[in-house]
Amino acid sequence: MSNLLKELMNNHGPCLSTDLTKILAKEHSLSEETARKRVSRGFAELKRLPYLTFPRKARFIYLQNDYNSPQYWEALKKSILDNSPAYGPALASLIQRGGLIPKEHFHIVCGAPLRQKKHLSSEIILSRLIRAEVVKELAVPGIGPCIALTGMLTGSEPDVNQLRARLVTEAILLKAIRMWVRNLGIASFNKVALRDEGNMMPKVGTFVWDLTGPSYLAPMVDWNKQGKPVPGFIACDILLGSEVDEIGLRPFLQKISTLKSLKRIGRCLYIFVADSYTSLAFRKAKEKGIIPATPETLFGSEVAQGLARLTEVLTQAAKLSINPDVFDELFQRLGKIEGATGNLRGALFEFIVAELVRQTISSQVMLNQIIKDYETGAQAEVDVLAVKKNRTVHFIECKGYHPSSVVADDEVERWLSNRIPLIRKYALQHPEWKHLELHFEFWTTGNLSNIAVKMIDKAKATTRKYEIEYRNAMAVQAYALEVKDPSLLKTLNNHFLEHPMLTIETAVEKQKARAKRSHNEK
Repeated sequence: MSNLLKELMNNHGPCLSTDLTKILAKEHSLSEETARKRVSRGFAELKRLPYLTFPRKARFIYLQNDYNSPQYWEALKKSILDNSPAYGPALASLIQRGGLIPKEHFHIVCGAPLRQKKHLSSEIILSRLIRAEVVKELAVPGIGPCIALTGMLTGSEPDVNQLRARLVTEAILLKAIRMWVRNLGIASFNKVALRDEGNMMPKVGTFVWDLTGPSYLAPMVDWNKQGKPVPGFIACDILLGSEVDEIGLRPFLQKISTLKSLKRIGRCLYIFVADSYTSLAFRKAKEKGIIPATPETLFGSEVAQGLARLTEVLTQAAKLSINPDVFDELFQRLGKIEGATGNLRGALFEFIVAELVRQTISSQVMLNQIIKDYETGAQAEVDVLAVKKNRTVHFIECKGYHPSSVVADDEVERWLSNRIPLIRKYALQHPEWKHLELHFEFWTTGNLSNIAVKMIDKAKATTRKYEIEYRNAMAVQAYALEVKDPSLLKTLNNHFLEHPMLTIETAVEKQKARAKRSHNEK
């Protein structure tokens, strides 16, 4: 019988144990019970995927030689998506997002509750998927702990630039949605919560979402026995960068279905926001009473085009060459969104620095390069890396802050204590860099505190093996003046340095200085 089972597995490939049972019973005229027992006994080369169970106690089975093959991953993906109400939505959410998401976002997108009776929690689902090696946890410099698919994506590894672009664009759009629900009075003004803001994830019932807020609109309110209003809720999730199909929408639908089984949850208005939908996904959303929104239907074509353009620019970071007019376009289209300017400034400052460096140091410039210590596994991201052939390598840390902001001291401390040693160790092992001068630079459109400046000055004074420099807002502006690129300087001044708040604070400082001089004269 083992030879027969092996022949069937060779013919049909990896599958669920229940599927093999049906095939065995059908092709060899056996009863279901007899076939089930023979599959259950198995044979030495027949393996069962641990940790993941399927309905009717089914297990995913495969021949040892098939493990980790394209056939294995394709069969496992189909088995999970088609048969598992717990793991299927989680897998669908990862596939729809390019196979890489921040770890905290997994609990939002996977379709499972944080905790609810008779349901697997998002934490348990994640743990089992990791142990079954369907996904893995990894640290992505500049983003933090992430969850990635291990073998189900065709082609290369998940695209970090694509993830970074999506997160920045979604953060801007979420701020716009918050502004929208506040201004229309759909949700309580000061109680609209966003993901990645504060210590708590936005929550309604047993689930976390990208945006939530209590609503006291008449159709949303219930009344308790004491005659007091009980609010309903707005619950919104978002996914930009791809067309959402029925499988991609499934986790959101599952969240709603599971939440409706709870008796003490108020009325909810559900909103899903995506660039576009397949006709089936759009129809499914409407059937379930969900608002299937897009940036254009919410805010018009100008904002939608700005978001799409921003995603395109950030995704193509490695190509570097960006016309300064693009910056003007993005700030013009998106600058009206409350809080968007800060996100744009942080995301686009690296391009400004890269262009300044390209014109002054070397044409060999790279953005967002990952440096890894293969002994310890530690990683660091170099925002801008420039190599001057046979002479120097420049590793530049970029902080595109509000011009009146002060960079946190611990950011500078981490750069000095963690990133520089790790990057230097990598550079000294690099065949083309190890004999070149190493320059570590910290550029910001904000300012550094006296403590941070002293830390940098102390580091500069105690080393002769490499160079350390920093540039605050005024120094960056002076550097740009030396370049003598009018378009680039205009963009830097208009969108990164000359901000109304900076003008106000400069006036206040001048007033203080005048008052001090007047007092001394008296």
